[in-house]
Amino acid sequence: MNESNILRVAAVLGLSAALLGGCGDGGDAHAQSQGAPNTPVRAVGGAASGPVTQSAGKSAPSKIDVSKPVATLGTISISRADMDAVLRGLPSEQRLQLQADRASLDQWLRGRLAEKALIEQATLQGWPERPEIHRVLELAHNQVVLRTYLESVSQPPDDYPSQQELQAAYDQSKSQLTMPARYRVSQIFLAAPYTDNQAVAKARKQAADLVKQARAANADFASLAREYSQDAATAKQGGDSGEMTLQQLVPGLREVVQHLSEGEVSDPIQMPGGVHIIKVVDAHMAQVPPLAQVQDQLRIALRTQRQQQAARAYLEGLINGGTVSIDGSEVNAAFKAIETAATVQ
Repeated sequence: MNESNILRVAAVLGLSAALLGGCGDGGDAHAQSQGAPNTPVRAVGGAASGPVTQSAGKSAPSKIDVSKPVATLGTISISRADMDAVLRGLPSEQRLQLQADRASLDQWLRGRLAEKALIEQATLQGWPERPEIHRVLELAHNQVVLRTYLESVSQPPDDYPSQQELQAAYDQSKSQLTMPARYRVSQIFLAAPYTDNQAVAKARKQAADLVKQARAANADFASLAREYSQDAATAKQGGDSGEMTLQQLVPGLREVVQHLSEGEVSDPIQMPGGVHIIKVVDAHMAQVPPLAQVQDQLRIALRTQRQQQAARAYLEGLINGGTVSIDGSEVNAAFKAIETAATVQ
């Protein structure tokens, strides 16, 4: 295995992490835990989670032996200490999902055992002593040192940004912070492909009648939508299409919705697939959120920007502080050597 392949393997060989990824948001574990909200969540060992009150007169529970194996594969094992260390590094939500889904937990433990077995086999074969492995480890070590040291020397002061700096950044960024107008829209849709003149004429006649009914005093638009709308997804919701921005609407409806007042019903709108009748149920005009609402995100952005600037300045100082000499002939020789080696292979 050459060094480039070793690098690729090192980048993707996170066996237990990959297995654990199946327990994230939207996974089976999430679905199962959500599906049984009244079932008490229990710890891996079987005891109910949460604080435990010791009864008066009873002795304290004995200390748990964290060296005891949780899972084994021949002579290879995963101890409680190993498992505890990994579980403590997980977000609480992901830890509870894993706890509630034994199938995913077992899969994760198998992955950890597979990793240990693989490392044991590689060690027996003397794999860690290979020169290319040493080079990969040296590169990884150097990258960690470089990143963490550069972060330490470029860290902004704890009091940055000040409230005045936050206010100034907020004032300069209002155009980017503006929340677009949002509309809650309901519709009645009558299917009538524009190539079918007879269907279009019929739909337009029915739509005109429905608009009169929808605009009448005490009209119930939702009931009309449930009865007449031919868009199955929204008809059962009383025509409710949810809240959306203008950009989320199809182009032919944007102009109409933008000029409707809250509670107003549109004229019939002919579209390629049929006729729409739109009602704006609720409208929130474009607005800039107050500073208090966005200052935490703004502070993070300013600190990140300041740190990046400081890191670049630090690196430039290192380069500019000495004399840089690049030997062009040696650079060309390096390229030529690689091309020659590739040709031989």
